[in-house]
Amino acid sequence: MPDPFELHPIRVDDAEEMAENVRLGFESYRSWTRRGWDPPPRDMEAAHIAEKLREVDIWGRVALAGGAHAGHVAMTPARTREEPRTPIEGLAHLWQLFVRPPWWGSGLATRLLALAVDAAAERGYPEMRLFTPAGNARGRAFYEREGWRVHSDAAYEPMLGLDLLEYRRDLR
Repeated sequence: MPDPFELHPIRVDDAEEMAENVRLGFESYRSWTRRGWDPPPRDMEAAHIAEKLREVDIWGRVALAGGAHAGHVAMTPARTREEPRTPIEGLAHLWQLFVRPPWWGSGLATRLLALAVDAAAERGYPEMRLFTPAGNARGRAFYEREGWRVHSDAAYEPMLGLDLLEYRRDLR
């Protein structure tokens, strides 16, 4: 069976489509967030992604299906959450993993996550982290199936208006 996905390294010109992936993912949060919750504005997310993609230490892949964006994954060196955001030695950060709803359950998220984990390990990171909303049972179950474990208590993220959990995975 032919592979339905074409993968390519993320580029700055992918920012708009990546922001749309993020928007669709955040929209799905409405099924479990509090009434009246709204995701960050898409335009703000697109500008943030484009700015971040200009950094030299970003690794990522975009998945296309029939020429259309199906999902993406991006990884960076981990930094502290407090300003000034200083690098954390030996820790990679899964910055984004979003798959568009038509591809949920296709194995694409698993594939993209594995690529990011492998890229972090190849770069010599002994450990990797990610943040996901505490209320996102579907996402949390996915990461736990893939070998990630809760590392800290939930902390409020004002940008999202949600409590986030930090997950970690040993890469050794």
